[in-house]
Amino acid sequence: MINFIKNTFYASDELKLTYYQTPRPLKPQGVVLIIHGMAESATRYQEFSDFLYTNNYIAVAYDQRGHGQTGIDSGDMGFFSSGNGWERIISDVKEISCSLKESYPDLPLFLIGHSMGSVVARNAVISFSELYNSAIIIGTTIGINGLMQKIASLIAKHEIRKTGEKTPSELLSGLSFGGYNKKFKPNRTDYDWLSLSKKNVDTYLDDPLCGFTCSSGFYRDLFYGIQFTSAYSNLKKIPCDFPLLFLSGRDDPVGGMGKEVKRIVQLTKRTGVKNVDLILYPLLRHEILNEDRRELVYNDVLRFIEK
Repeated sequence: MINFIKNTFYASDELKLTYYQTPRPLKPQGVVLIIHGMAESATRYQEFSDFLYTNNYIAVAYDQRGHGQTGIDSGDMGFFSSGNGWERIISDVKEISCSLKESYPDLPLFLIGHSMGSVVARNAVISFSELYNSAIIIGTTIGINGLMQKIASLIAKHEIRKTGEKTPSELLSGLSFGGYNKKFKPNRTDYDWLSLSKKNVDTYLDDPLCGFTCSSGFYRDLFYGIQFTSAYSNLKKIPCDFPLLFLSGRDDPVGGMGKEVKRIVQLTKRTGVKNVDLILYPLLRHEILNEDRRELVYNDVLRFIEK
């Protein structure tokens, strides 16, 4: 693998964010900003970044608040920020994006988000799409159903009052993910839903920066973000000519086995956004960038950004 250069970026509230970047190719075609998912880190995207680099793109991936080296340095793993956590992580992606535009003013900027990162990316497209040439939304969700969403939000508020917003919540974790593995019985691990690839599941389980329990405050913020990005009134803010590609495994329970992803695509198209594409991969589960057939996904990404 090529050298994944580690560096730091200071957000407007002075929090130190760790990010990783591939070298500049001889003839760069663009910059790709990657936003990782929940309870993982940016380093898991090195192989994908290598692929982008070999195809003449600069790849940048950063550890979000409460994750990876950023979470270690802040001492707040599984927690975004007090009171306005979702606003802060959206500010982070905007500030990093603006910095990349300043560093590479002549290159197009593409946005890719996976899982929780896909929700962040969707919010970025709603709020400041002018920064990007296109966006790829991977493994996204519209969240648990309306009633359960309200119950989960009430539980989060109750737990925050009782034990504080930084306390890990096993209850909310169970409500959010507890049913995912039921679709893949008999289960080999608690994370069979993550990937068809046993090797990828085992690598995830062995990674100390993956699979940790997030806080009540984190869930409060995430639930808000999912609701915000799935609201029709907010989807209408996306420019009608903005290019969007949704990718998901057809056996991904996070996206309702494809149903939720189709739903958000339909809602987006209904607002008048014309350039929206969807690819569902048969048999693949949540982490399509880490499946054994990942080259298929990589090439679909490349074809889209090269349009």
